[in-house]
Amino acid sequence: MTHDAPLYLSLFLAIWSAVVGGVFSAFSEFIMRGLLRAAPAGGIEAMQHINRTVLRSQFVAGILVITPMSIAIGIYAAGALDGAAKLALIAAPLFYVPSVFLMTVFGNVPMNKRLESLDHRSAEAAIYWQTYSRDWTRLNHVRTVGSVLTSGLYLTAAVSLVA
Repeated sequence: MTHDAPLYLSLFLAIWSAVVGGVFSAFSEFIMRGLLRAAPAGGIEAMQHINRTVLRSQFVAGILVITPMSIAIGIYAAGALDGAAKLALIAAPLFYVPSVFLMTVFGNVPMNKRLESLDHRSAEAAIYWQTYSRDWTRLNHVRTVGSVLTSGLYLTAAVSLVA
């Protein structure tokens, strides 16, 4: 027996988690590295513009929407499903919420706010940029891995639901 709604929701969450992980990976792999090759004022100013722009994007909406959807389908799975689908759908929010959502809210966003508060041409900003870029990217690696693992869990659930 297939479960259509959990199947389609699992596929949607798998794809969107993978997209989120891909964006995070791009930042970790080459965007931050490219910004660091620029003079500090240029890299800081570019990152400030990126941070302002991302707030009005589908990307942020996706990060926020995945959280309640993951929790809801996990609760549903706990009572209505069994086997690998149940385990994957319960595990997905246990990975996603701390590694992506909470890491973003309590890690990367406060760092972005501090960077935003600085004049990109100031000595203080140049000093903070070194710490910011290192620590922000480390947190971003966690978000990347969390998103990819979450996507894999949703794919596992989807395959299990059609088996």
